[in-house]
Amino acid sequence: MVLATVLRYIDLKKGRPWDFRYCIPHDFKLMADKYGIGLVAVMSDDNIEEVCRDCDGLIIPGSTTDINPAYYGEPSPEFNAPVDEYALDKRLIDFFLEKKKPILGICAGLQELNIYFGGSIKKIETGVPHCSNGLLKHKISIRENSFVYDVFGSTEASVNTFHYWHIDSLAPCFEAVAFSEDGIIEAIECCDKKIFATQWHPELSYHADDPIENRLFENFIELCK
Repeated sequence: MVLATVLRYIDLKKGRPWDFRYCIPHDFKLMADKYGIGLVAVMSDDNIEEVCRDCDGLIIPGSTTDINPAYYGEPSPEFNAPVDEYALDKRLIDFFLEKKKPILGICAGLQELNIYFGGSIKKIETGVPHCSNGLLKHKISIRENSFVYDVFGSTEASVNTFHYWHIDSLAPCFEAVAFSEDGIIEAIECCDKKIFATQWHPELSYHADDPIENRLFENFIELCK
């Protein structure tokens, strides 16, 4: 089995020519090694269909780069991100949808999927912190008969939190299946299209060797088969 993902832009900000990089978190390699799957990282539009043709599913990871508000109909006169990651991600979503292959979105990946299908996002204004340099966790409520419930086996759980943006209007094709205590949507799914996404980062479970959250990837891999 082979899964596709996208590389994310990062500037190490140490003043060196090689500080500008594209990468994926180490946890995804740990996941791939654990389950014996190939992981193909995509960073270019060139020959994208050839690159992805043999991939069985797509993981859209989190990012430190904001999404241009123009993509969801908002003014963006001061928007100045170093790269436009969504432009490539949108093409990947196009391809995997056309081939009816599963898609898993994480953090910014959830936000991109919501925008792709006609939703919008906004900065968090609830007064509750959702981003921390440490392993800050918060409680979520979970809808039964959802992919999140299949992971935790409960209507409540604690998850990590590393984001400044969240879903504002939910795209019509999605169901919200998990919420934080301050009302932010923490997970969405569209079973008909085999799309699932979380606002938190379940891949960090491989740093913590958390067998519960590992089930999310196990379930996704099984679906991709």
